[in-house]
Amino acid sequence: MIDIPKDKLRQGRIDAFTKVKKQRRRKKQWQAITAVAIIFLSFLLTVRVSPTIANYAAKIPGLSVIVELVQENEGIKDAIANEYYEELGILVQDKDVTITVQGAIIDEYGVMLMYDFDYPKEKKDHHNYSVNIYQGDQLLENSLSYGTMDGLNEPVAHSNHILEMTLDQPLDTTNPNFRVEFEMRDGDKQTISIPFTLEKPIAKAKIVEPNASITAQGQRLSINKIIRTPLRIHIEVKPDPSNTMQIVALDDISLELKNGSKRELIRNGLVGSGSFREGRYTLYLQSNYFYDSDELIVRIGEIQAVPKGEDYIEVDFTTKEVLYKPDFIDWDIKVVGSDVYLNAPVKDDHGRQHLFPAEKEDGTSLESEGSSFSTSAYEGFNYREYYEPYNGRAKLWINYIDNPIATDVELKINLTE
Repeated sequence: MIDIPKDKLRQGRIDAFTKVKKQRRRKKQWQAITAVAIIFLSFLLTVRVSPTIANYAAKIPGLSVIVELVQENEGIKDAIANEYYEELGILVQDKDVTITVQGAIIDEYGVMLMYDFDYPKEKKDHHNYSVNIYQGDQLLENSLSYGTMDGLNEPVAHSNHILEMTLDQPLDTTNPNFRVEFEMRDGDKQTISIPFTLEKPIAKAKIVEPNASITAQGQRLSINKIIRTPLRIHIEVKPDPSNTMQIVALDDISLELKNGSKRELIRNGLVGSGSFREGRYTLYLQSNYFYDSDELIVRIGEIQAVPKGEDYIEVDFTTKEVLYKPDFIDWDIKVVGSDVYLNAPVKDDHGRQHLFPAEKEDGTSLESEGSSFSTSAYEGFNYREYYEPYNGRAKLWINYIDNPIATDVELKINLTE
């Protein structure tokens, strides 16, 4: 067996990729590229049902992010099957980092961008950067998440990354020109700007405004808008301001078509934006954009709510006392420094911030610096919220608790009317 150094393999891959880019400009290569694209598509759809192939594909640079998305998201699988994924393959070298923008899925209300970082040698802080994306010269600003698909503390020379953005206002579907800008926070803190142009038309959203409502124990929720795009389904929900209970969650929500096709919340991605407490919450489900139906069925496993006026916990960060908690909460709560710990029954574990937002005595926001949690059958649900340094009283609003006011809710929306 011949031992080839990792750095030479990496450089070989970069050199080969650069060569392929030059070859693509030659008209005679298009037939070969089309054949490769068909193989690529078939390969990606196969990983959805074959763990063995998925494990193999996940080790191939540039494919691992897509492989993981296809395994976890039916909407992304549909986008690839319907040839809506745009392969970009743009490689830029700047000092000690090489960035490869592998591909994108961009629609009228969202952006998903896959990219890789390569370094001359292994490093830990491959996640130490910020990123912005522009359409033309317009900075896109809305719900944005980005980061590595690899372990944060694992030293690597090659890392896979993904950017996801949802938009309240639609993109200009006639402008295919974008630019992604990376600000590397280590070393020389260089800014790397990479323009790209989409060849496929930007898909327009399918929008329904049903003005439908659900009433549970006198509490009313309105579903004002359903937006379906290749990336996700947006379900916009508004609680009635006159409700006597604070809605905190809609558990196990799904959207079905008349043919039985069912789509649930996105896993390992953006799942929602806004706030029930602020009067509007939008849930993000896996897309069914490429299917049509004359009826949509919204299903909700449980609607969780707490009485208004009892929807918070009050603590004193100076004395470390819990000053108030509602009688219906069986949580053990402790204040340690600027952190709040709680231990709760396993049923209250919902993988989200439970005490958020928070408010100081003067009514200003008490900022959270993060949260962590763990669950076990023996210790229950252990949760910790890290707040900014603060001395004084604060209200911590209850963002989730298992307290259903309705179960197995179904709402049918007729699209022919």
